[in-house]
Amino acid sequence: MMGFAGVPPTCMVQCLHKGFNHPDGYEHAPENVKLGSLQKFMKNSGSCEDMGPGGFPMEEVHKISVFDIRTANADRHAGNILIGKGDDGRTVLIPIDHGYCLPENFEDCTFDWVYWPQSRQPYSPDTLNYIKSLDAEQDIALLNYYGWDVPVECARTLRISTMLLKKGAERGLTPFTIGSIMCRETINKESAIEQIVREAQGSLLPGMSEAAFMETVSEVMDSWLDKLTN
Repeated sequence: MMGFAGVPPTCMVQCLHKGFNHPDGYEHAPENVKLGSLQKFMKNSGSCEDMGPGGFPMEEVHKISVFDIRTANADRHAGNILIGKGDDGRTVLIPIDHGYCLPENFEDCTFDWVYWPQSRQPYSPDTLNYIKSLDAEQDIALLNYYGWDVPVECARTLRISTMLLKKGAERGLTPFTIGSIMCRETINKESAIEQIVREAQGSLLPGMSEAAFMETVSEVMDSWLDKLTN
């Protein structure tokens, strides 16, 4: 069963094999176990690199935008979106290859869909309701439950990106606008979200809690978003 974004069923796996990269030498021992993911194969007719975006259904693009924004995906190029057919024969987009989600910072966020015309259309009421239901703390708890001890930096990324998605959607911002806040215009120019985080970090006092930091991020983010919408 696939969720809102249409990501194929995926599970965490551990593998041990001498054919893997073992720069310090291989032994049949727990320290040489590799951690990865196993994903269901999905029938498809190619990737979004194989055709222009004009024929992609808007809702299909939007569902992927929600996933990429909330996970701060740093590797969403058109080749990582497969084109398939739903049970009703309509085109569906299948996002794959999520090994660079929830990075420690926002430096490498990349969303090819920001250049597609569908990203400039507003989210539908159903999508807005889904975004409203998102809870970063529940997501972190779920990841921990299934065996990933989420690093502090990655958990912070999820909290901030989910906050941006919810605040942006509430203000009526399009996927293009929210995505552009997260992506750098050039390699050496910080994105807006990086500047927001840096401004919040500059307000930190020694010993401040993570909750206090997130509250500061929220206030700074509100100021930035208000400038966009007023």
